[in-house]
Amino acid sequence: MDKILIVDPLRQSSDLIRQCLASTGYEIFTAESGLNALSKVSLFLPDIVLLNAELPDISSFDVCKRIKSNPETEFTLILFMSSLDTRDSRARALQVGADDYIEKNFDSYLLISKVNSLLRVKHLSDMLKQKYVELEEKNHLLELQLKMSRQVQHALIPDIDLTFKGIRFSSQYMPAMDIGGDFYDVLQLSDSSIAVVMGDVSGHGISAALLTAMLSVMIRSLAPKYFNPDQLLFYLNNDLYKIFENSVKEMYACVFYAVIDTKEQKLYYSNAGQAIPVMVRTEADGEEAASELEAVGLPIGMMENSSYEFHQLNYEPGDLIVFHTDGLSDAFYKNNPDEFSKRFKEVLEDAKPLEDSKEIIEIILNAFYNYNATENEKYEMDDVSLIICRL
Repeated sequence: MDKILIVDPLRQSSDLIRQCLASTGYEIFTAESGLNALSKVSLFLPDIVLLNAELPDISSFDVCKRIKSNPETEFTLILFMSSLDTRDSRARALQVGADDYIEKNFDSYLLISKVNSLLRVKHLSDMLKQKYVELEEKNHLLELQLKMSRQVQHALIPDIDLTFKGIRFSSQYMPAMDIGGDFYDVLQLSDSSIAVVMGDVSGHGISAALLTAMLSVMIRSLAPKYFNPDQLLFYLNNDLYKIFENSVKEMYACVFYAVIDTKEQKLYYSNAGQAIPVMVRTEADGEEAASELEAVGLPIGMMENSSYEFHQLNYEPGDLIVFHTDGLSDAFYKNNPDEFSKRFKEVLEDAKPLEDSKEIIEIILNAFYNYNATENEKYEMDDVSLIICRL
């Protein structure tokens, strides 16, 4: 039940107002002075105060200002009542916080109309404040979930800076949002072999982060069992397909999987719809030549029993391979993949002589990543992941 406090030094006037509001069903209190009004506002917390402009002890403007400046009562509605409806008195009342103003020789219909109107506004305001509190609680919970997701994703997608049998690996991960849908890994399979994983799942946000975490665990489980990349992708595809077979939303991932055999100096690889890595080799004439490690295959999780091409090639010490996700082309070449491929190979041919992999990564990002994108543009951008492999 809404509560109304009538502040009027004249008992007859106060009773008249009470009678006008008697049929409304509001709970009504009265006060005869400013100090008494302040006391009852703190005690009863009325929803609206009908405040007479003329009080015997303190100024009604001061009463209004003190009610509105108190954090516990700042949202209490105040309807100023004055026998003089002048522009100055109305302006001053509104200036100190009054919500509305009414001339004291009002009729009952006008008073009830103003009171009801003010209370409707207050009810809407209270609803908005409640919704805001609920939204803040949900945002807090979401932030905790995002923080946990970031921690899990960071643990599964660490910065890579390692050397294995003379092969050097360096990585860079740049999610479009706080958490992303890219994932990668470098897994030692034996004393002479090591695997490289580069992947990109469908979607963004928490659901994508959970899928990257799941795929990372699945790949680490399958890698010791299946040496050949096409076999690993085959079983990874079937496992993921079974998990989301009855899902209302299609879930899939693009994955490039490569195994480097340091004993035989061979590279074995298969692709499930992922952006094609580029290999740069030094030709007999001393020129650098870049070529793509092309391989065809559907993204994993889209169709049961999908098969994947198996490729192998010999490598020479000093050769360079750059694994990446398709977010690298989004900033400037999203609608022109052929031009991106051409430019990407040119950049890598120029960068190959550099010994510092981090410097190569910086050159690549300066050429293809839009650091100056606005927040809205970044939201529309894809994640970018890179692994530099110096054989």
